[in-house]
Amino acid sequence: MNNKKEFLRAVFCACAILLSSPLFAYQKDVEATISLANLFGVYADMESGIKGTVNSGGKIEVVVRDKTTNTIVFQVSITSTSTSFSGIGINYKKADLGTGAIYYPNVWNSKDIKTALGSIDRKRYDSSTIRPYPIFKNNIDLKIKITETNATMNICKIPGIGLIDRNGGNALFDSRHYCHDLKNAASLPTIVWSRMKQPDISKPIDLSIAAHRGIWGDNLGAGSPENSIEAIKRTKQFTDILESDIMITKDKQLIVSHDYNMDRLSDYSGSERDYLFNLNGNVLDNLHLRRRNMQVSNFKYLKFGDLVDALVANDLVLTIDIKDIIARIKNGVCIDNCEYDPKTHGEEARRKTKESWMDIFKGCIRIAASKHALQYIAFKVPHTYDDLKNYMSEDTLSQVLFMPVIQPGRQDYLDFTDSWISHGNERVIAYETNFKPSTDQALKPITREGKAYQNFLHYVYARTGLRPGCYPEEPMGPKGIVSRWADWKIKDLTQDIRGDHYLLMTIPYGKIMVLTTDRPDIWQKVAEIYNNIPK
Repeated sequence: MNNKKEFLRAVFCACAILLSSPLFAYQKDVEATISLANLFGVYADMESGIKGTVNSGGKIEVVVRDKTTNTIVFQVSITSTSTSFSGIGINYKKADLGTGAIYYPNVWNSKDIKTALGSIDRKRYDSSTIRPYPIFKNNIDLKIKITETNATMNICKIPGIGLIDRNGGNALFDSRHYCHDLKNAASLPTIVWSRMKQPDISKPIDLSIAAHRGIWGDNLGAGSPENSIEAIKRTKQFTDILESDIMITKDKQLIVSHDYNMDRLSDYSGSERDYLFNLNGNVLDNLHLRRRNMQVSNFKYLKFGDLVDALVANDLVLTIDIKDIIARIKNGVCIDNCEYDPKTHGEEARRKTKESWMDIFKGCIRIAASKHALQYIAFKVPHTYDDLKNYMSEDTLSQVLFMPVIQPGRQDYLDFTDSWISHGNERVIAYETNFKPSTDQALKPITREGKAYQNFLHYVYARTGLRPGCYPEEPMGPKGIVSRWADWKIKDLTQDIRGDHYLLMTIPYGKIMVLTTDRPDIWQKVAEIYNNIPK
């Protein structure tokens, strides 16, 4: 018995010594791929460092090497607890780094990843037969080693790769999402979604622009038809983000269209009260889309699968605005689809509308997943995350991104937002904090749990670090704006300020919004003006 006690005591002591020893460390090795075009691009964020808790005598170190040559390209460490990105590098002599560092400067600081990877690419040039060589345009495979000695890393920031958690994944995304895997760090979806999820409040203006229905209607109305394949391809001229409306037909086909009816958008000869959700998809087969000036083009309606193919082919991501089935109200009276009117059919109407939204939601996920393209899409969503879990498994939802939409006048807007923060925040790219008049509740000061916020946009950013958002509804022409029923309405800027580009930029925290706009060209100019004002 005494021998057993002595043995256990010895084991315990040995474990205690091992655990307290500086030699006891946690290590994580992962691989990553970095895009040189992104690292050397205009949007590159060059901040780097580590946040973490370091106990006495401890250390956190992150070392990144070029996978091919095993040459160090980045190294940073901290030896005391830090709640901001901090850390020191090492000044290496080129001669001590091996043959992979032939183009490094004679003395190189290990936090200077840009110089290191530029030198690695220059060495690649020597062995490449491609001329002209696409300098700073390729991807480079990397190896990352995270070492914690008597310490715990919270997060590490590496330029061109992003925010890394202690398990070696992109900390901005759910562990099951495509963008969490650092091997996908160089992919367009990871780059674009990461940029959207990290607004830079220090800049005069840092907008994230989504082209609504593509680039269309220019050239005095003779430009590409909205949501045509040509309008989608042209999106890349101004942004990497497309926003399109998806509708469902009677036979459950998913169609890319802003309008329920086909009169405004195509050469359909039937009634303007014929709606897509009451018709089979083959009614669109022989129709051609109209340009803004109403001339008929050779372009056809796109199905959602066609749109997904276009995203992949043209390096775009998509925020999906699901057009659920609702009642058509005109002058306060329901004229069509009245079984969907909550005023007369109550909860049953709300249920039917919600079911139609979920049908489109599930169909989009099914189609995108079949094309291995879930990483290209995000959903604007008016429902809670718990609602979604009633229709889709948690595993599938974790592979998708969301933008909760808070419509003007929603009374539970703070509770709705907090539910997403609590249950689905890693899966959120932004919050569409919509508003109309300058007196809207979203633009008023808020006090929540004893803390004061300038407005709802500030609340979102302060609570989540994510962007607020808005649809800056610009007039589409002399007729004004158009509803999903293709009803025209002259825009009154005294009642809806969203079409006033400069007024929107005076709203606190408006300068970091996600903007879904029919005029990305104008917003590009607005951003240029603000970012070039002399200091």
